[in-house]
Amino acid sequence: MWRWSVACVIPATVVTASFTAGRPPAQARVLAFEDVNVVPMDRDTVLPHQTVLVERGRVTALGSPVSVHVPAGAQVIPGRGRWLMPGLIDMHVHLNREDVPAYLSAGITTVRNMWGTPGVKRLQADIASGALRGPTILSASPGLDGTPPQWPLTVLVLDSSAARDSVRAQVAAGWSWIKVYSQLTPPAYRAIARAAHEAGIPIIGHVPLRVDVREALAAGQLSIEHFTGYDRALSRTARGGTWGWGDADTTRFAPLVAATVRAGTWNCPTLAIYAKLSEGQTADERQRIIGNRRAFVLALSRAGAHLLAGTDAGINVVAPGSSLHDELAEFVAAGLTPWKALRAATVDAAAFLGRPDLGRVSPGAAADLLLVSGNPLADVRYAAAIEGVVLRGEWIERSP
Repeated sequence: MWRWSVACVIPATVVTASFTAGRPPAQARVLAFEDVNVVPMDRDTVLPHQTVLVERGRVTALGSPVSVHVPAGAQVIPGRGRWLMPGLIDMHVHLNREDVPAYLSAGITTVRNMWGTPGVKRLQADIASGALRGPTILSASPGLDGTPPQWPLTVLVLDSSAARDSVRAQVAAGWSWIKVYSQLTPPAYRAIARAAHEAGIPIIGHVPLRVDVREALAAGQLSIEHFTGYDRALSRTARGGTWGWGDADTTRFAPLVAATVRAGTWNCPTLAIYAKLSEGQTADERQRIIGNRRAFVLALSRAGAHLLAGTDAGINVVAPGSSLHDELAEFVAAGLTPWKALRAATVDAAAFLGRPDLGRVSPGAAADLLLVSGNPLADVRYAAAIEGVVLRGEWIERSP
């Protein structure tokens, strides 16, 4: 048996969820959740008092008790009126083996790893083989960057002539995206974008310091992390990072939001880690930084731009796993409804990943599910009040 713990913050209380993970009995071919309130996430609703069947890693049936037959030998999980929602997706992590249990205990069943390493390849293999219980991992390449390199295993692309070979090498390595980083020169960035387009692989990551965010949008960068590039475009003094948001000119929001919507670019703002990083500023500066970043999230959301929930966990600033719940709370603090916030970590994240079977509860969907004690559409903090997890069809229950 395997146990984990996670601090779950829910309205008016803090509980520690302790789980025991054991494989279902061999004869229990089907999981049956009875009397659960289903949060499907592909629409803003709750389906009350449902029966949900899971078999071979998929949701196979969902409906009223009279419409869904529970087969003999099924492992029955009494819902007792609790809520069943999709597993969460953290769309910006730097995954370390020792952090894997923390993601599961926070209800994160899929992650987008943002810097490819041999260790991540080994984790993917161990999880796929069943040697390690962990979230499904999709990963970007190591960062393609200029000099000086900031992180280990950086792929240096110092001029446009090196771009095609560098992109081809990452495609051959099997990464899902090409990650671009901060020190790339404009010619190198443009050459990488062209080479990636030719190879049919998207580019994601930072907008390099010498590249205007509008150029990145026009180049087809699929996702922008941390609002890099927007900070310099919005800052009255062209500063970047937390400082840029401290003096952001909110009257500049509208044209950049419109350009983002036209480009179809996704943004992963990582609000919670920026709130943490801004702790070194004065109280007034920190309030402006947090407020302006939240306001830009709200402006993007209202305009229909694509948003992703990610944490940047794994670089020793915010905690792996639990920080995604901080991120969701930040989205709500920005003015999004809980449903809109949760979409960024479920159904919308799944759309970005090209995995429409993830991030929802419906027949045919992947059986990555959370059983929680309250309605997360009423209060997003209930997404952390986890009483059990289904990971690729395996039921993992909280210990008594």
